[in-house]
Amino acid sequence: MKLDKKQVKNLADLAKLELTDKELDTYSRQLKDILGYVENINKLDLDKIKESLTGVEDNDVGPRPDEVEPSSPGAIKQACQTDKDYVVAPNVFKK
Repeated sequence: MKLDKKQVKNLADLAKLELTDKELDTYSRQLKDILGYVENINKLDLDKIKESLTGVEDNDVGPRPDEVEPSSPGAIKQACQTDKDYVVAPNVFKK
């Protein structure tokens, strides 16, 4: 895509940016590169690609049910500090 310095200056004015001539040259090159990538993407044949918000197949897979299960006594025994059936941890909130 053709993009001249005047168009970049106009875009900068719309964005309320004050650019030097050197910055205009830099941004002009960068915008040409970006628009070139967009042109390449627009050329891709995406007709067979199914639209997706999640990126995974729709298998009606939801979150697992929230079920209360007893804790493993072996895990509690391995803790550094315990109090009966509970693991003792340092207080993280000020009292």
